[in-house]
Amino acid sequence: MLPRPHLLSPLVAKSKKTPRDQAAVPGSSALDMHDSSTLVSRGTAGSSSSRVDEMESGRPIRPPAATGRSSSRTWSYVVTFVLLATVMYAFMPPSIHQVPAEELDTKEQRTANENRPVMEMTTHNPSSSQRGAKFDSTVTRDKGIIICMHNDAVPMGLSLVRELRCLGNKELIQIYHCFPEEMSVENRALLLGADNRLEIVDVCTDLVGRNVLTQEMADNFRNWWIKPLAMYHTDITEVMLLDVDDVFTHDPAVLRTTEGYKNTGTTFFYDRVLFSREFFNQDVNGTSYLKRMLNEFDYAKYGLEPGSHPSTRLKRSYAYRGMTSHEQDSSLVAIDKSRSGQAMPILLWLTTEERFRMQRLGREPFSYGDKESFWLAFELAKQEYFFSPWGVGDISSSTNGDLEKHSDTLCGSIVQYMPVEGQPSDFLYVNGKAMLNPFPVAMDKLGTSTHNVLFNTNPTHITPRQRRKPNGRTRSGWKGGYAMECLVGFGAEPLPEKFAPLLLRRRMFYFGIRMGVLSALDQCFPFEGMI
Repeated sequence: MLPRPHLLSPLVAKSKKTPRDQAAVPGSSALDMHDSSTLVSRGTAGSSSSRVDEMESGRPIRPPAATGRSSSRTWSYVVTFVLLATVMYAFMPPSIHQVPAEELDTKEQRTANENRPVMEMTTHNPSSSQRGAKFDSTVTRDKGIIICMHNDAVPMGLSLVRELRCLGNKELIQIYHCFPEEMSVENRALLLGADNRLEIVDVCTDLVGRNVLTQEMADNFRNWWIKPLAMYHTDITEVMLLDVDDVFTHDPAVLRTTEGYKNTGTTFFYDRVLFSREFFNQDVNGTSYLKRMLNEFDYAKYGLEPGSHPSTRLKRSYAYRGMTSHEQDSSLVAIDKSRSGQAMPILLWLTTEERFRMQRLGREPFSYGDKESFWLAFELAKQEYFFSPWGVGDISSSTNGDLEKHSDTLCGSIVQYMPVEGQPSDFLYVNGKAMLNPFPVAMDKLGTSTHNVLFNTNPTHITPRQRRKPNGRTRSGWKGGYAMECLVGFGAEPLPEKFAPLLLRRRMFYFGIRMGVLSALDQCFPFEGMI
């Protein structure tokens, strides 16, 4: 766990470097099976101060080996799945639609845990970013994707890169991290060798070197908060910020064709409606933190009309009406920076100044992690922005037995639909590492975690598309309790048939990287039913 953030202004001169707390440096190799520090955005119904500390760190020290009982059932289905996937791969003939492997330079130095040569790297910017020696210089910077990673998240992140390419995306992908320790030489070589339209960007080194952040302030971005910092920093114009544990059914670039994005240059998605007096919904001298922030913000500093003028969208929202402490799910954020007005400098202010103001008073920040910073930046900038017309959904948790216990209430990972109206329901992606990692929680917590957050072997159903709303009541007769991820009474319908083969393909990529069998990345596995 990281210590409390340093409370320094980001705009003061660069300070002398000091040794950072070892907890800030991921302690396990990229091929360690546990990646609990994957960057994700999940709401919570409540949080103690220790919970907020854990949320702030985002990248905990690698946990010690579990000392309590671990579930034999967990191990049995993990072993079964790995064996099945390996056998399927071994006997699969070359694909008719096989995607050729990227050509690699043949240096003799070899990476740990695999026998492929290390990719020769050329430096784009010595202080902050790297490209592979065979980087495709024809790729444009008008549209692109940014993904935040650190060493432990590389296997899942690289599996996402390959999935995006198999879905047809050819855009520039930037991998963001904070300081060199977060991205080993071996992992840089692995990423750059796997894709020739990929850059690795050390945002903290760059901003400290340019005196935008102090060393102490930059250390506070070795967690979820690197995501808005990456959005601020990137030179890509039309940006999609993705989480490493997003599992897509379409190339997410399709979002740029939607009416909401065309009209505003943004697409945001909702989180679950979870009420608590926390974060932007906490009480500050008789009013909500959100309304107080809107009233006290220095609009003139950014050349904006003085005074608070909440948008129509905000005034109708659950957030403004005090009915939730979670508004946005930031597992996918799409922004055209050329149409963002003053939102980007305000985003930097939110994440480097306002983020710490309440903490100095011993209270919680405005957001559980980074997720509320994006829409808040646009609202404060008095810039139009677009939220999906649909609320968040869930996928069924096979480990939790959702359909058997409460057939109208699903409790698995977050689901988002295409943000369009007047068209058939179209499931865009699911966000949750429980779909991919057999050990999505710390090993020493396997015995105490709720079943719905454990490895989801075979999801079968999804929450039907619907408007955003709070939890209701089940009609299933279930008398037991619910995990906070459950969408109670929202209903369930079968997953699209293509999702299972798409998920299997993503798992092939992920396990290939985990096991050092990188030839798994060489084809797109056209399993029957994908299209």
